[in-house]
Amino acid sequence: MTTTYTTNISLGEPSNGSLAGTWDVPVNNNSSILDQVFGQTTSVSFSTPSVASTTIITSPAVTGGNTSQCMRFSVGSGQTLAANQIVLVPQSIAGMWVFTNGTSGAYTVTIGVNNGSGVAAGNTVTIPQSYSSLLFSDGTNIYKADDGILQSITSLTLSGTLTVNGTTTLNGSGSTLALILKNAAEPATISATAATGTINYDVLGQSVLYYTTNASGNFTINIRGNGSNTFNSITSTGQVVTIVFLNTNGNTAYYNNAVTIDGTSVTPKWQGGIAPSAGDTNSIDVYTYTIIKTSGAPAYTVLASATQFA
Repeated sequence: MTTTYTTNISLGEPSNGSLAGTWDVPVNNNSSILDQVFGQTTSVSFSTPSVASTTIITSPAVTGGNTSQCMRFSVGSGQTLAANQIVLVPQSIAGMWVFTNGTSGAYTVTIGVNNGSGVAAGNTVTIPQSYSSLLFSDGTNIYKADDGILQSITSLTLSGTLTVNGTTTLNGSGSTLALILKNAAEPATISATAATGTINYDVLGQSVLYYTTNASGNFTINIRGNGSNTFNSITSTGQVVTIVFLNTNGNTAYYNNAVTIDGTSVTPKWQGGIAPSAGDTNSIDVYTYTIIKTSGAPAYTVLASATQFA
C-alpha cells in the first residue's frame, strides 16, 4: 500500500491500512507542513541584484520543508537593486502567500508563475518596495488577493497626515468637484538672497519663493522644473501652474524686467496691460505668474501681476 500526496502543499495521504505502527510519520510531517503554511517566513535573496535575473522557487517536496510551503516570502531584504528582478512560484501549484519587498534602488520585483522554462506563464504582479502584498496563484497566474478593495471604495476618511509621492490625479465628474480643501499649506522657500541677474524658479521645489535681502539689480525670472527637469517635461498641454516670487527692495528699487521658461524668453500679459518699468522702494513686490501650456511645441501663455506691499 502506498502514500499519495495532495497537489498543492504535498500533505501525505496514506492508503487505508498502510503504515501500521508508523502512522505517526506522515501525521507529524503533515503537521510540520501546516505549521509552515500558516506561520513560516522564508527569505528569497538575489544572487546578482545588479543584473536582471529570475529566481525560481521549487515545487513542494513530498517530505515537507520546501520554501513554497511557507506562508510568507521576505524578498531581497536589505539588497539594493541595480536591475529589475523576477521571482517565480511553482507551476501547476495553487497557493496563497504574503510577499514582502525589502529591496531598495529604482528597480522592480515582479512575482509570476514558472511556465516550466523559467519564464512567467501568465499574469504577474509587481510589489512595491517596503510593502507586503497578499498574492495567490491558480497554477498559471499570479493575482493580488485584495485588488478589489480600492476599486470598491467610494468614500475614504483619513486621520493624521497623508503623504503621497509622485503625481496624484483626482477625477471629479460632470456634477462634482474633484477636490475640496478646508485648509491647505503651500511650501515656500525663504532665502536671504538679493535679487539680481537670472533667478531660477524651480516649480518642483516650492509654490512661493521669497528673497528677503534687498535686491541689487533688475532680474530675470527663469521658470523650470528644477536643475534636472525642464518645465516643459513636467507639464502637459492644457495644464496651468501658478507661482509667486517675493522681491525685497530697499532705498533703491529693482524689478523683474524679463521672464523665461527653460531659458527661452516669453512675453507675459501683465495685469492692467502695462508691464512694470520700476520696482517699489522699501517694499516687498509680489510677482504672480500663471503659466498656461497651450501646446507641446512648447508654447505658453503667461499672465503676470506685480503688487506692492509696504
